[in-house]
Amino acid sequence: MIDTRPLIVGAGPAGLRAAITLSDAGLHPVLVDHAPGIGGAVYANLRAQPNLTPKLTREACILRQDFERVRPRVDLRLSTAFAAFDQAGTALLTGQAGMMFKPRAVIFATGARERIQPRPGWTLAGVSSAGALQIALKTTGTLPLGRLLLAGTGPLLYAIAAQMVAAGRAPVAVIETGNPLRHPLMALRLPAPVLTEAARYMGRLLLAGVPILSGTDLTRIETRNGALIAHTSRQGRWAEIAVDHIGLHDGLARNDFGISAEMTGQTPVFQAGDCRSVLGRWAAEDDGKRAAEQVLHALKATPGRAAIAPDQRFVKTQTLLAKLFARAPSLAAPDLPDDTVICRCENRSLGDLKQALQAASEQTQTTARTLRLTERFGMGPCQGRQCLDWVAALTADTTSFADLRGNRWPIKPVRVRDILDAPDFTVDPSHQDLK
Repeated sequence: MIDTRPLIVGAGPAGLRAAITLSDAGLHPVLVDHAPGIGGAVYANLRAQPNLTPKLTREACILRQDFERVRPRVDLRLSTAFAAFDQAGTALLTGQAGMMFKPRAVIFATGARERIQPRPGWTLAGVSSAGALQIALKTTGTLPLGRLLLAGTGPLLYAIAAQMVAAGRAPVAVIETGNPLRHPLMALRLPAPVLTEAARYMGRLLLAGVPILSGTDLTRIETRNGALIAHTSRQGRWAEIAVDHIGLHDGLARNDFGISAEMTGQTPVFQAGDCRSVLGRWAAEDDGKRAAEQVLHALKATPGRAAIAPDQRFVKTQTLLAKLFARAPSLAAPDLPDDTVICRCENRSLGDLKQALQAASEQTQTTARTLRLTERFGMGPCQGRQCLDWVAALTADTTSFADLRGNRWPIKPVRVRDILDAPDFTVDPSHQDLK
């Protein structure tokens, strides 16, 4: 298991730029991604099916060109997932190109995770994340048949809606919980590239006649006569929209589950891109280069900077966007039914959570461990990536998100066969990495 190479987890813009930077410095990084191609969620069209000719942005083209230049020096392992570290710093990779090896350093560039607020009916067939619709459109050029509705909040909703229009599948409507158009002067403070992109999306939606229902909540979903019925509420007025498919999106959060320097022995661990701070694709590449420079400094391969703060322009942009889309969360509303599913992996409801809290209060203090092990919240295949935000919000007096999540290996369920089949890797002597 001797190896001298750094490991990069995630082949999105941050991971690719990190791999390019390390390769240019003479290292031979191992780059893994669970997807069958490079690009991550942002540039998923880089792995589009061969029969498609996706329209690529200038940034995506430059990134792909730069990566192809260093590709011979990168051990790219696709359809492969990072699963765990042991206390000695040995990494377990599982999947198509799984192996066990001990990297010199690690960069996590795992991007962001999509937040979906639980609502009654959000687990029904035909309801998915809006991000999943976008990935399908970018990689296969297809969307589910029938009428599509997008609901939730955040800039990504408008991007996806505009991309659907361009594909000839305009959504029935965009239901926006926030009200960003209420602050036009604040919006004008956004950087020119962001404003230009936003104007392009909005123009496309307006020309297609897509209704944008701002300040509107999608309160629940039910089925009726073979259709999905979206129940909406806007300033006390209720309405129903019949559709065939609903894409939900309630913002983004760091996908930093399982990232803990304390659990990797002496191996230097760094984060890059949205898994460190959700600042968008413009910041991701810059952050990937920053993380690579930190690795080089830690390995004393080059005199570099030990810590590099993210560009404050990107921080200010995201802060401004958060203000524009600010809204009052409706999850804790007293009229949310007890049978609302909170943890879809384990099918645990709001009522189950309330009962657990009541029982715990009568016996002993509620702990995150109790909610995980006894009540199964956050113990399913997604390991809490979907539910723990909301469980933490509903148990704020007794638990925190960090306590609920904990630091656990593996970060995803792993089959015993994957562990047995993962070969130990001995580095090729022809790799003359910097010592």
